[in-house]
Amino acid sequence: MIFFLALLGLPIAYLVVLVMLLLRKEPRGVWLSVSFAAAAAMTDIWAIEQSRSSTAGIAILGLPMLGALGGFLGLAFGRYRTSIDRPRRIGAWLGLAAALALVGYNIAQGRQEKSKNKGRDETQAAFRAEISRDRDSIATALKQNPGRERAWLDSSVRTRMTDRAFLLAALPNDSMSPDLLDTLANSSDLNIALEAVRNPNTRPETLEHVYRTKSYPDYFFQALAAHRHTPPNVLIELYRRPRTITMLDIWFAGNPSSPHEVLDQISRTATDRSVIAALLENPSLDCGMLTQLAVTLMKRQNRDADNPNVARLSELTPTVCPTKTTP
Repeated sequence: MIFFLALLGLPIAYLVVLVMLLLRKEPRGVWLSVSFAAAAAMTDIWAIEQSRSSTAGIAILGLPMLGALGGFLGLAFGRYRTSIDRPRRIGAWLGLAAALALVGYNIAQGRQEKSKNKGRDETQAAFRAEISRDRDSIATALKQNPGRERAWLDSSVRTRMTDRAFLLAALPNDSMSPDLLDTLANSSDLNIALEAVRNPNTRPETLEHVYRTKSYPDYFFQALAAHRHTPPNVLIELYRRPRTITMLDIWFAGNPSSPHEVLDQISRTATDRSVIAALLENPSLDCGMLTQLAVTLMKRQNRDADNPNVARLSELTPTVCPTKTTP
């Protein structure tokens, strides 16, 4: 409660004090106060912008309070730094010290975040370079083992199960066995598990197990919606559930294994050009869906020169609907 009072009350009190001083024609210290308020606010904004945390924006709520605090400290200094009253004069200089400390703290926090970001970036760059080297070495070794690609890759992965960079480099290869992918899909490392889910050799039962058991299944929704081996019941359930991940329709629309009811629903509701384009290239597209897409395009007046979906629909109609003509 006290925090919320300060969050709202302090800025309001500061504005009231400034207005009263200006109305009374007592501007002494006001402009210095506003300068300190601006400095506190601007350095706080700069410090917040240095953070890459997903919750960093919440800190902006405290910006008015921080600006008001800097303003009050600056006002105290501006009005009483030459006062004949010794306690007031000392308080004024203490206010200056506190205002400078507030601004300095913001700058120090921003610099600290910049330094952390630089360190993280350098670490990530080194890690990506390691993955790239491992990817190249794997590709070379696979070429040197014709007919034994799966045996070599499985053996290499099993001997380096704690080497994260090597695993991430190896997992996109379609030479990996479904058994090993099943093991890696159950990894507690979300990135490794995700790459295992994305592999084209991953079995339907593995994909369903990931969907049913992972503590954070949302992380895998896009890969599951796009994978040809995802079981139809999982795809239907995933399509119907409340969306916590955006733009899943484009992956459903492009997946040849998507159940008919999912594709049919997309053909009736899709408005995004990318989703419609993906559905038009889906080999499971039938005449009913194509007809519905034609109606949708006409209804939404998207039949314009810059929409390639219209031309593609016209190309497909004679093949998919040999007895139909494009509206």
